[in-house]
Amino acid sequence: MNKELQNNQRIFGLDVVRAVAITLVLFSHVYYLIDSTNPFLISISGLFGFTGVELFFVLSGFLIGSILLKMYVAHHFSKKQVLVFLKRRWFRTLPAYYLVLVLNILLAIYLGYSIEGWWRYFLFLQNFSSYHIIIFTESWSLSIEEFTYILTPLVLFFVGKFFQTNRKRSFLFVSLLLLLFFNVMRYIYYLNSSITDMEAWNLNIKSLVIYRIDAIVIGFVVAWLHYYYKDVLRKYAFYAFVISVHLFFLQFVVFNVYGFDINTKPLYFRVFYFTFSAFTFALGLPIFVYWNKANIKITKAVEFVSKISYSIYLLHYSIITVLLKYILNELQISISASLIVVIYIFITILFSYLMYRFYEKPMMKLRDK
Repeated sequence: MNKELQNNQRIFGLDVVRAVAITLVLFSHVYYLIDSTNPFLISISGLFGFTGVELFFVLSGFLIGSILLKMYVAHHFSKKQVLVFLKRRWFRTLPAYYLVLVLNILLAIYLGYSIEGWWRYFLFLQNFSSYHIIIFTESWSLSIEEFTYILTPLVLFFVGKFFQTNRKRSFLFVSLLLLLFFNVMRYIYYLNSSITDMEAWNLNIKSLVIYRIDAIVIGFVVAWLHYYYKDVLRKYAFYAFVISVHLFFLQFVVFNVYGFDINTKPLYFRVFYFTFSAFTFALGLPIFVYWNKANIKITKAVEFVSKISYSIYLLHYSIITVLLKYILNELQISISASLIVVIYIFITILFSYLMYRFYEKPMMKLRDK
């Protein structure tokens, strides 16, 4: 966990969430790597990828929401504090992002891919209000993260000027207002668009910053409940998790069985699908917030995956998957799909660890200075 939260003490349950999320994302692109056309594998891969990223969003919202809440209720949420928050966030995320971005650009040039609009990536504008991603496709979620880092402390700063006394209510008010705002944004889009397939849905709603920041902000509500009603949240965490599991099953299994799709339920898929998903994952988070201990070997393994998860996310697809597939095709190597997956996982973990150990970690130490 970040230094800002509980003196750098890691919470095992949150490491579990992060490890599960990155594992789901890691396996979501296997079908592409092995050239599978199996519709079930493609479908389950899509569910893995969506679930993994949404888990990251909610977890990130809880972590940065906890940091901002503690700063906000201290009654000295100044411009200097906002800048300190942004500096620490950017030291954590930008160095690794820009390194991998440059690698993506170089790889695209080498492979002869188009890099039109490459400059947008440096400002996180590749998917702000329209989709311009042609390389580094997993960067869409990072743009949403970065703009959340900017938007939320600024809104809190200005709202805090008018609510000097009741910071408890105003933080929750801001969080709920932002949730409402992005639902309204999607509803306006729904009224003025006619999406009929999931690919267009993915490019025009799911992956755009202006429609998705609420996926992170819902974690702020969990952070608020954890801060002010810790004992109550702990008491009902298991029941909330059970409800979360049932809602997940309802949304991704039952609704599919009953024929819910972009054409039969356009309002749901264009507006409320994301709210329902974020709420589902947010309900499941508290039980992990209070999961502090496990077997020492399991703890070390989970913590290891958690620590290198950001590097895995940056490297696994646009760099490692693309390069591995290119090498196999160029050398005309014929090996089993299972062996390709093993090689892919090994290479991804190896290079992710090296990037974390020799680049991410030194940058975080520099940040703390």
